[in-house]
Amino acid sequence: MAEKQKSVPFFKKYWVSQIGVFLLSQIIFITFETTGWLPNYREIDGTIFGRITESSIFIDWFTFYETPQLNLLTVFFGVFFLVPGIISALKNVFSRNSSK
Repeated sequence: MAEKQKSVPFFKKYWVSQIGVFLLSQIIFITFETTGWLPNYREIDGTIFGRITESSIFIDWFTFYETPQLNLLTVFFGVFFLVPGIISALKNVFSRNSSK
């Protein structure tokens, strides 16, 4: 007997939550930039995070925001949430098409 696969609701799918976390973080970062309210960060000069934010990659390429910490967090969230979410969505789309 072949078992039917249970349908997972749209908002409970892995890739929707991953991309949603990334989009929510971007909305929060945009709000921080427009209102001028930023969390109280310690000075990051001389630390490893300070060297990363002062590298040419974050000065020339990844300048989404004026605050270097938000640029670093955007890349972090992009790597750990957006990329796996997109990969999972593509797998979901192509596995559904191949099973029909």
